[in-house]
Amino acid sequence: MKLYFVLLVLPALSAAHSWIVCTDYLENNGWYWDQAKCRAWPRNAGKYNLRYRQFGTGGRFVHRLDNHPEELPLCNDPRDDVTSYTESHPMAAYYLGQTVSLTHPINNHATDPRCGIRNRMDTENLMFLVDGDEDPCCIDSDKLIQIMDMGVSPYASRYGDDFLMTYPKVGFQNAPKFCEDPEDAMGTYNFTIPVDMKPGRHTFIWKWIRTPTVNPFTTCWEADVFATKAERDSHYLATGRTTVDMWDFYQVNNIVDGAIVGDLVDPILTG
Repeated sequence: MKLYFVLLVLPALSAAHSWIVCTDYLENNGWYWDQAKCRAWPRNAGKYNLRYRQFGTGGRFVHRLDNHPEELPLCNDPRDDVTSYTESHPMAAYYLGQTVSLTHPINNHATDPRCGIRNRMDTENLMFLVDGDEDPCCIDSDKLIQIMDMGVSPYASRYGDDFLMTYPKVGFQNAPKFCEDPEDAMGTYNFTIPVDMKPGRHTFIWKWIRTPTVNPFTTCWEADVFATKAERDSHYLATGRTTVDMWDFYQVNNIVDGAIVGDLVDPILTG
């Protein structure tokens, strides 16, 4: 009986976590993860081998704020710009007004009637900017400035199946290929860098609440924010990265009823 109980519990646990994998992904609303399209990573991503490990597996990179703030810090690792970013896992660079795409694993947590799931909740998806150079103490710190609410994905029977199966969608569950691989499917968000933000290096924090009974998940990262795209492009070229702006998978491809009509369009990743 004990073994049977464990088998029942494991799927529920696996559905209860997520994290940001890429902090500057070149394809918004994409279907499948491709590490070649990621040009920046979260804090200490190299330590946890995010680029090369199987998408959807995070190990100890996963960070949930249990008993916060008494026991756990807001960020999984303390800020250290010198050691937290490497050649294979570099820091992001943004420019004012840029729309940025983020990727995260779904980990069994989406609503899609095509695979018989209609009631998996989504509660809160927020982006914060840190006021200052030090990590805030906690999620309710006055040093956290909310810069975007990325919405909540629809779920439950009050929505019709056609609506629940429509992509792209807001919130955490924007994963068009969820039913193909519920554990490791890719989801994407996008947020916009405020045009009135002061250029310089800043810390960004993502916060997700799956359900009101589960404590928030967070991911932290730094980024150099430039006043113009030209300045950002110069920085990316100097660090060997493409200057192509993010494209939207649903705009560059002709998609009808969830299927691509004609040839797949995958823009060339060159500067």
